Amino acid sequence: MENPNQAVDFSLIIACYNDAPHLYDHSIQLFHFLSKSKYTFEFIFVDDCSKDHTKSEIFRADTFLKKMGICSQTIFKSKNEGRGKAICDASELCTGRFFGFIDIDLEPLMDGLIPMLMMLENAQADLVVGRRSIANAEAKPIRVICSYVYRWIAHFALPLPISDTECGLKVFNRQKVLPVMHKCIDPHWFWDTEIVHRALIGGLQVKEHWIVFFEDRNKQSTVRLIPDIWKYLKAIRKHKRSLRNL
Repeated sequence: MENPNQAVDFSLIIACYNDAPHLYDHSIQLFHFLSKSKYTFEFIFVDDCSKDHTKSEIFRADTFLKKMGICSQTIFKSKNEGRGKAICDASELCTGRFFGFIDIDLEPLMDGLIPMLMMLENAQADLVVGRRSIANAEAKPIRVICSYVYRWIAHFALPLPISDTECGLKVFNRQKVLPVMHKCIDPHWFWDTEIVHRALIGGLQVKEHWIVFFEDRNKQSTVRLIPDIWKYLKAIRKHKRSLRNL
């Protein structure tokens, strides 16, 4: 068991928005999974002003983890600011030499976490991005199509050797990546691409690792193909302008 007052190897950020149905159970699964590894760890929960009872589920998970001797911290936002901003805010609380996040719906399977952390530990990378192999693409074909459209747009507009920048599983070398993270300007889901691109142009080692991804058939998709693509294009334009202004 970790001493909550000491730094740990890995800080796991759980950025939440309307994740009440699965948050507690999946947090416990992550706890048991990480407990079998050689890494000491902590949890940092960020609720981005959810409209369901995510907050109470975070309290349940936080209480469980502390009873198990695991350091757990919580952030509850008074307004919705976006996943990128949630992760950036949580990163300021991390004590681990490595930190990262995984979508708490666990559509990206947690099995990829340990090999990705080992890549950081062995100095093979400063940032490791999950590369999704979608096991059941037929479950949500529109969402899968949208994901591939995002990838095509990003690679057309930006020099990106990483194929799947939007994946909801990433791990970072805290010392190397925090200075880059402070430069990010997009608070929403384009942030995933922005942090990867800024790390690359900043000279950091960015690698990817294949992970298995399962579409949750029971989870309602928020994807809106045309509006989301338009937002993505505007975010890329804003990002490129910010780079020209440096």
